[in-house]
Amino acid sequence: MSTTRTVLLALLALLLFWGVGAYNRLVRLRSAVGASWVPIDAQLRRRQALAFELTELLASDEARPAMGDAVGVAMLQTVMAATRQAQAAADHAQGRPTSAGAIQSLGLAEQVLEGALRPLRVLVETRVDRFDTQATLERVVTLLSDLQETDAQIAFTRRVFKDAVSDFNAAVHELPTRLIASLFGFRPAAALQAATPDRGPDSQIASSFGDRA
Repeated sequence: MSTTRTVLLALLALLLFWGVGAYNRLVRLRSAVGASWVPIDAQLRRRQALAFELTELLASDEARPAMGDAVGVAMLQTVMAATRQAQAAADHAQGRPTSAGAIQSLGLAEQVLEGALRPLRVLVETRVDRFDTQATLERVVTLLSDLQETDAQIAFTRRVFKDAVSDFNAAVHELPTRLIASLFGFRPAAALQAATPDRGPDSQIASSFGDRA
């Protein structure tokens, strides 16, 4: 075997070794994105369930004195529509955490939901005295508190997911790993867009409820 052929075989083996290592690294980072998505998906679905339960409660006969006018009904319908949109987007993104389009669509839907919940919280706070029963008001306060806690959990899990996405995208874009990524269909992922809900009304509602208790 000639020296040239030996060198070529050695280079080929080295290239193959590097390619396998680069591919395994991309797979590992993509798996990390998937693993970090599981808790955030659970928290998003919990918020959607809480929003749905809250709107159903506020639309019930027990809360009609507080939310039964045109403004209240319209706001509840907006939140319900936003909740259903977010649920559909979450279903679409399920099992596809590295799909940039699916995650971006979910992020927009969640922003719409959070944007709809903010004025609802404010409206409920201004109508605390219209609730006929303490039990109904207490349940509303509990749901709002649960939503606030879930918002905090979403913020934390979203940061973990963002870090995993950043690591994966860095590997996809860097040379020469980009060659392996293109060859095997690894595409950049997307982080979930953040929103900044106003949490002030929750504490005000709790305070108002405490004054009535």
